Amino acid sequence: MAARSSTVIAIFAVVTLSVVAGASAATTSPEALWAQRLQSEFSLDDPTASYEPAASRQSGVASVQELGTPLGEIRVPVIDLDEQILAGVSLANIDEGVAHWVGTSRPGGAGNMVLAGHRTTHSAPFNRLDELESGDMMYFNDAMGREVMYKVTETLIVDPDDIWITYETGEAIATLFACHPKGSARHRIVVRAALVGGGLIS
Repeated sequence: MAARSSTVIAIFAVVTLSVVAGASAATTSPEALWAQRLQSEFSLDDPTASYEPAASRQSGVASVQELGTPLGEIRVPVIDLDEQILAGVSLANIDEGVAHWVGTSRPGGAGNMVLAGHRTTHSAPFNRLDELESGDMMYFNDAMGREVMYKVTETLIVDPDDIWITYETGEAIATLFACHPKGSARHRIVVRAALVGGGLIS
């Protein structure tokens, strides 16, 4: 279990560092504080401990996370979000817009589709993520132009090391996450939405 925990910490550290809003190069930056915090042992002793990562889910530091190939688009009219989705959660991809964690479900898939984005830097696609409410609609087009719809079910505020948000829940969902509050790396805001239309894409 200790070996698994250490690996999990390393993976999530890279991804969470990538979504810092208003990052600074100083040694006292939120990134530096995150890195120090994530050196401590991580425990899955929480109600979500039964969640497991998808078998296809790739390491956050795997080279495949640098792909940057277009996967489709995300539209959330209520917050004026209309962005392309790029494959891989490398910092370079997140800087370009919305990044998809390679190995998690794709738009319309049967599992947990995990997306990361900035809130206050670059194009800041997730700037208004905190305004979403249960029932708000999200629309995704895959690379083939097929559209699927998701409905927001919940918003969570979690700690940076709560990587269970990227795990499978047994349902077809989308998980969008970013730093919270704006300009801080103290927490993560997580918005989850359930697949409700357009059908599963095989």
